[in-house]
Amino acid sequence: MGRVVALAVLLLVGSSGTAWADSSQVAVPQTAVSQNAVSESAVSQAGLSQTISVQVVDGDLLLSVERGPVALPEPHFAGSWYTTAGTLPGLTVVDTRAADPGWSLSGQFDDESGGTPLSWTPAVVDQSAVQVLTLGKSTIGMRGSGLLAAADPAAGRGTARLTAGYRLLLPAAAGYEATLTLTVI
Repeated sequence: MGRVVALAVLLLVGSSGTAWADSSQVAVPQTAVSQNAVSESAVSQAGLSQTISVQVVDGDLLLSVERGPVALPEPHFAGSWYTTAGTLPGLTVVDTRAADPGWSLSGQFDDESGGTPLSWTPAVVDQSAVQVLTLGKSTIGMRGSGLLAAADPAAGRGTARLTAGYRLLLPAAAGYEATLTLTVI
């Protein structure tokens, strides 16, 4: 996967006939590039050769969850079950990877307290203008994992803020515990 790396090189020739070069690094993900930054004509004129190396960094894919305690709203009796509903804390996906392969954010719901599966409706709070996102389907009774959102390849770089409305049916009003594990890949 070849990449063109642009280096800004300024060749200055002083009054005494000495020459020097000043360069700045340009971070372009995915490959390391080494270039001879001084042209041959400048080398022959000044008798100077300088090699400039650029370390290229790929970037990151990050997931953060809004801080603060997550407590279920007070459950209400609804027939033979108690029900509680709310909104997941804000989720932020930041993708700075140069290859822009896209990403997917999913949730894995584990309930060992005798409740029912999670129901959720994914939503986008905001996103970078260049991103193309697909929301996961609203799911009633999610067991195992479910897609919250995905970014298309070549259209995932940037920042997306996401959430989901949720609902749980509980066998009792107190003592309920479950785990929702979020994974972005």
